[in-house]
Amino acid sequence: MSEAMREWEASRLSSISYLLVKKFWTETRLGNQTDSAYWDQTNPPSHPTQRLWESKDLQARFSALFEQAFGEAIAINRYVPSIRLQVGDPGQEDCPPPAPPSLREAYESLPFLNQQGDGVRAFSNILLHSFVSPVPIIVIDEPEAFLHPPQARLLGRYLALHIPSPCQIFVATHSADFLSGVLEGKTATSSPARPLVLVRMSRAGRTSAARTLDAETVTEILDTPLLRYSNIVSGLFHDGVVLSESEGDCQFYAATFDVVHADGRHKNLTYLHVNGKARLTEAAQKLRTCGIPVAVVTDFDFLNDVSNIKKALRHLGGRWEEVKDDVLNLQAYVQSSVVTRPAVIIKDNITRIIGSVSGNVLLSQRQIDEIASELRLANGWKTLKLGGLNALSGDPYNAALRLVEYFQNLGLFIVPVGELECWVREVPGANKKAWLTQVFDGGSYKSPSLELRTFVIRISDYLTSPT
Repeated sequence: MSEAMREWEASRLSSISYLLVKKFWTETRLGNQTDSAYWDQTNPPSHPTQRLWESKDLQARFSALFEQAFGEAIAINRYVPSIRLQVGDPGQEDCPPPAPPSLREAYESLPFLNQQGDGVRAFSNILLHSFVSPVPIIVIDEPEAFLHPPQARLLGRYLALHIPSPCQIFVATHSADFLSGVLEGKTATSSPARPLVLVRMSRAGRTSAARTLDAETVTEILDTPLLRYSNIVSGLFHDGVVLSESEGDCQFYAATFDVVHADGRHKNLTYLHVNGKARLTEAAQKLRTCGIPVAVVTDFDFLNDVSNIKKALRHLGGRWEEVKDDVLNLQAYVQSSVVTRPAVIIKDNITRIIGSVSGNVLLSQRQIDEIASELRLANGWKTLKLGGLNALSGDPYNAALRLVEYFQNLGLFIVPVGELECWVREVPGANKKAWLTQVFDGGSYKSPSLELRTFVIRISDYLTSPT
C-alpha cells in the first residue's frame, strides 16, 4: 500500500488504476473471477474472495443475496490450499483444522461457482466485485447480458440498495427490467439512497444525442408508482411510445401500424397502456421528461370531462383558454340532445336483466355490465362514443373537429370515429375482448379503412417528426 500511496502522490495513476476503477465488459464477464489463491495475511486482502474468506459475516451477507437470486447458498472450503466459492450448504459447521472426513466430503460434493452457467457466473462476478470490494468507480456494460429478466431486475435492485458508498456506478443498459430494479431499489430503503442520474442516448441519422435527467427529476419520476411498477419504463428504450387506455387498444394499434408500415423502414415504437384515461397524460408527461416522443390515443368521450381536459392541457402544454369555448359549446349541445326515455321503460329493462331472484343472490358481472349500459343509454355522450364526429353536424361538428385537431398538435389523438370498436364496425362491439378476438381471428385488422390508415399515419408522423 505504501507503493500505491507513492504512485498516487506522484499523480502516476495508471499503475494503480485497478484500485480506482473496476470495469465489467460483456466479453470478459464469464471468466473465472471468483477463485483466488491465499495471500500474505500481514497485508490486506487484494481479491474479494479473500475478503469473504477472512470475514464469515461478509460471506453470510453475500451468500444471502446470492441465495435470494438463485435459491442456493455460497460456501467456502477453508481446508484446501486455494479459495474457491462453492454453491450450496455443506450442512455442517466449520471447525478448527483438520476437518473431519464428513465435512471434507460435504464440501467435495458442492459444485464450484465458476463452473455454473453463464447467467450465474455473470451475475456473481458483478455482485462479488461491486458488493464485496467496491472501488471509487465501477463501470458495467450490458449488466443484463446472460441473465433472465427477473435476475436482471434483481441485479439492478442490488446495485441500488447494497453497494457501499462512496462509489460511483456507470451502467450502459438496454434492459427495462434492469432499470426497473434500480428504480425499485432506490425506493426500497428509508435511509438516504445514492443519487440516480439517467442519461438517455438516441441517434438520428449519424448524429447522437444525450438527454440527462438529474437526480431531482428522477426522484419525481420515482414518486409515480405507475412508472416504477409497470412496463411504462420500457419506453425509455424506444424511439417513440403510443400510449393508450388498455392492453386491447395496444394490440390493435400495434397490428395496424405493422400493416400500414409493412413496406417502410422499421419504426422502433412501443405500445403501452395505463388501464384507463385517468393517468394517460400524466404518464405521457413523465416519459416526455425523459426525452421520449409520446403519442396518446383516447376515445372520443375524452371530451366529456372538463377536469380531465384541463389536466391533459397542463401535462401536454396546452391552454384552457384556447379550447374553452369549443369544449363548453360541445358539452352544452350534447346535454341538450340527451335521449330521454320514460323511467318505467328503464325500470322494466333492468327488471328483465335481473330476472327472478330471491334472498341474497348476487348479480353476475354480465348483469352489472348490462344494467350500466342500460343507464348509459340516457346519456348523449353514448351516441358520440359510438359515432364520433359523424354523429355531429353544423356548429357542434366544427367545434369537435377543432378540438380533435388542437389536441393532435399536442400529441393527444382522439379517436374520430368514437371508440376503438368503431374502427371495424362489421364486427359486433358490445364486448371488447370478443371484438378483438374476432378482428384478429377473422383477419379484419389486415385491411384497415382509409380513415384508420390516416389516423395511424398522423400518429407515426408526429412521433418521428423533428421536435
